[in-house]
Amino acid sequence: MYVDDNPPCLVSLGRIYEGSTIVHHIPLGNDLVKVGVEEVQDVDARSPIPTKEVKLVGQILNTFLAWSTHLTFFRKGISFL
Repeated sequence: MYVDDNPPCLVSLGRIYEGSTIVHHIPLGNDLVKVGVEEVQDVDARSPIPTKEVKLVGQILNTFLAWSTHLTFFRKGISFL
């Protein structure tokens, strides 16, 4: 997964859960996907969709959250989030 920098910066790796419409009881908008973060590349990067519990990418390891679709990239079974 990436964050909106110039250029966009890779901050984590994980899985995209296509078809999911809700994350933590909150409906996803059309431009969001549910992701599961499995590896963090930059613990201090700000989450693009912050919540009360999560502000930094380092706080999202092994959890689910919403991520902007334009900041995700899928390649051969690996999601770059």
